Amino acid sequence: MKSIKFFAFLALMLTLSFNGFSQDKTGQVYLIRATGYTGMAVNYKLYIDGQLVCKLKNKSFSVHDISAGEHTISVSSGGISNGKKSTPLKFTVEQGEVNYISIVSTQAGYVNKITCQEITKNSADPLLAKATENKNCLPVK
Repeated sequence: MKSIKFFAFLALMLTLSFNGFSQDKTGQVYLIRATGYTGMAVNYKLYIDGQLVCKLKNKSFSVHDISAGEHTISVSSGGISNGKKSTPLKFTVEQGEVNYISIVSTQAGYVNKITCQEITKNSADPLLAKATENKNCLPVK
């Protein structure tokens, strides 16, 4: 009887340990766009690791679960543009942690430049309070 209990306990422990290893290790990334009047009529396209993940209007944000590890993010302007992506920003996602990425627009003369910048939660909170969440980043056509 003791050996049956022992093997049942062992089988349960093995099952639980395999479930622990099979879970994906992910973190969250908040993509925030609050660029003022610059480009407010067009969506910005955001790319994580070169893959389009979202189109954001001004004063909006989206939340994405991505795998832990090092990633890159870049942005390009919608509408009439040259279609070039910004210089990729490298960031590291830790399991169970949250990263905040803000789209920053700067203007030098007649040239408008958009880039991505990682910010802290304290910097993100006021931006998120004024923005609406976009839960349907890439609408199905």
